[in-house]
Amino acid sequence: MTTQRGAADDTSVAPVPIHPAATTGPAGRGIPVPRSDPPAPVRGEAPAAAPDGFHRLHPLTPFLRGWVIVAAFAATVGRNLAEDVTARAIGLTMIFLIPAAGLYGYTAWRFTRYRIERDDLRLDTGLLVRRTRYVRLDRLQSVDIVQPLLARFTGLAILRLDLAGREHRERADGDGGEAASDLRYLSLGHAHRLRATLLTAAAGLGGDAPEAPHQRLAEVPPRRLVAAIALSPAPWVALFGAVAIAVPSLLTGTRAGFLGAVPLLGWLWHRTIRVFAAGYPYTVSTSPNGLRIDSGLLERAHATIPPGRVQAISVVEPLLWRPFGWATIRMNVAGRGPSVLLPVARRADALDLVGRLLPGVDLGRVRLDRPPRRAVLLAPLHWWALACGADDAAFVSRHGLLRRHTDVIAHAKVQSIRMVANPLVRVLGLADVQLDTTGGPVRVKAGLRGREEALRIVAAQAERSRLGRRRAVPGAEPPPGDGPP
Repeated sequence: MTTQRGAADDTSVAPVPIHPAATTGPAGRGIPVPRSDPPAPVRGEAPAAAPDGFHRLHPLTPFLRGWVIVAAFAATVGRNLAEDVTARAIGLTMIFLIPAAGLYGYTAWRFTRYRIERDDLRLDTGLLVRRTRYVRLDRLQSVDIVQPLLARFTGLAILRLDLAGREHRERADGDGGEAASDLRYLSLGHAHRLRATLLTAAAGLGGDAPEAPHQRLAEVPPRRLVAAIALSPAPWVALFGAVAIAVPSLLTGTRAGFLGAVPLLGWLWHRTIRVFAAGYPYTVSTSPNGLRIDSGLLERAHATIPPGRVQAISVVEPLLWRPFGWATIRMNVAGRGPSVLLPVARRADALDLVGRLLPGVDLGRVRLDRPPRRAVLLAPLHWWALACGADDAAFVSRHGLLRRHTDVIAHAKVQSIRMVANPLVRVLGLADVQLDTTGGPVRVKAGLRGREEALRIVAAQAERSRLGRRRAVPGAEPPPGDGPP
């Protein structure tokens, strides 16, 4: 969940009403946390519902959706006809384009409405072709709030719903894609209230609920983030590459070099300004609804990862960061969710977060063993950096020379286990063991193990995963003495 922090007052959070047909279900489970950090109140009243219980989007939605047409025209037609464009042509085009964009935005707003019903969120859209979508609340995995830059200026936000299973997404605008179940745009206060109501209904608790309390776990200081960007090689490669291309053109008076430097300058912006804007401010908190990540300087994002959705975690330590004890944490999340847990953090804090997200996991206690000596023939430089091991809670692998990766996956999260060996690896009697989970940046692999050892790892890990899934089910404890070989 997310909160807006402001001046202290007595304003209460008005919940979003559920349609009278709503019923309650079984109680859900969350992460118990101290209620030492209650949510701050969110100002603003919820929009009045129609007699049939339907709500509409914010009245400023037509302006925020209509500008997309104008921007698309400027980016395509304007670029292709840049040499022939005159002020008169631009004026005549805008006379027809702006009303068309306004009509599109108004139509999208006028014929979009939503209502929370007994077991679903009903969403009606369309003018010529009416479409009614029912979002099942029991398949609702998370509800995120996103504020693009233009929406922040107007105090609006997008409410994004993450459902279990595969959902087709249409890349329709510059806000990062538009799903059929997204609500864009709502006032920020109403988005927070609707988010709390949906999560409460999805957990089967029924009724209305305010914003859940949260406890801050970690945040990224701006100085550390700037230093981490400066100690990354990519910005310097882009900068020196752009200078190397542009300087000869400057001396010779040609423009070809400047045009060639544009992609490198774009890469430089992507690896510096954009990384900073995405990583500051950046806070990680925990609440009864799960893990909460608030991030973004220009585009604010408030994401919630429900309990049990984190599948695998990787602690990455670049070479230039190691003297400072810094690392970045990436993760695989079931469904749609952020892949970066913390862009930069102290290694001790990173290991503490791993233990919080994967209960029972202590990376410092897991013994890691290197591959056999003959693996040096295939990995002469980074053989010594390869290692893997397991305990009763998780499987851990380590690899990487310039960027050291420590990958960890809980036994219950392993979906399949594979032993892979190409012809050259087979000649040396070696094999790789890969542990598969949901898609994401983390790939857990025990590389270049002896063939016999690889077979033992596969058999032992299959048993550990079976026991881990049994322990994950309430009341299904394994019998005494039942364990991996």
